[in-house]
Amino acid sequence: GIFGKVKVYFGVVEAQGRGSLHLHILIWLAHGLSPLDIQERCKDPDFLQKAFRWYEDVFCQDLPEETVSYSPEEHEYKGQPVMSRPTRISDNDLALDISQEVRDIMENTAQIHSHGDTCFKYLPKTLRNRKDNDKDCRFQLPRETVEATHVDEDGVIVLKCNHGSVNAFNKIVVLLQRCNMDSKPVGSGTVAMAMFQYMGNYTIKSAMDSAFVFSALCASIKSIADKPPKNIDGEADFEETSRLLLVKSVNQLVGKRELSAQQVVTSLVGWPSKYTNRSYPVFYWTKM
Repeated sequence: GIFGKVKVYFGVVEAQGRGSLHLHILIWLAHGLSPLDIQERCKDPDFLQKAFRWYEDVFCQDLPEETVSYSPEEHEYKGQPVMSRPTRISDNDLALDISQEVRDIMENTAQIHSHGDTCFKYLPKTLRNRKDNDKDCRFQLPRETVEATHVDEDGVIVLKCNHGSVNAFNKIVVLLQRCNMDSKPVGSGTVAMAMFQYMGNYTIKSAMDSAFVFSALCASIKSIADKPPKNIDGEADFEETSRLLLVKSVNQLVGKRELSAQQVVTSLVGWPSKYTNRSYPVFYWTKM
């Protein structure tokens, strides 16, 4: 495949606020080396150059060379990058055609970052009037440009980057899928643990905001207060009250949860909410 021989993959499907679906995926490569092994092997100049070529081929942070900025006036609707099919493999001047096509797609799918409200949503409101767009962007973009891929003084491989606002991408994926992507090599234990936490948060992430949750709880409490459960002696049954509060709250949350058309269609046609080549046991919380 594009990354090499894949051993394990696990991806979680998430819906954005506007309903569009996207995938967060972790990929483990077969026979992958540990960070310490990579550092040791990189002492060999031949291996180091092979590693550089692999990293640059799989994780690109450059605007394609010998290309020009996309001009919408030159394209009809059906010829727009996200509406047309990829260049045929048999075409002449393939390398140049692909490079220009990749750049056109990048400029039409937000592959080149520009600052927006999302960049500063965690910045305290008291500081937003004095924000520095580049320094306060939560995506830490733009990054510093790098003339050539190299190993820094800490033994970390730093990838070539000719444009600080380009999200790392793979040319083949962008060309075929014609959509935005962001890829990152996980080379250290610290980064790996951070990625696991990130994926775990997305696995259990809910689209419900605090106001919606509290309104559901209030409705459940009001329903029970209007007709509190009683035991056979006619006294308040606190155990049953607790059970009903939980049941009614869950029903309120599930019943009033907003779903996009894409999420509904995904469920109706039976598409999965995750993608993996491994099987995992199902735990029923009520039985634990």
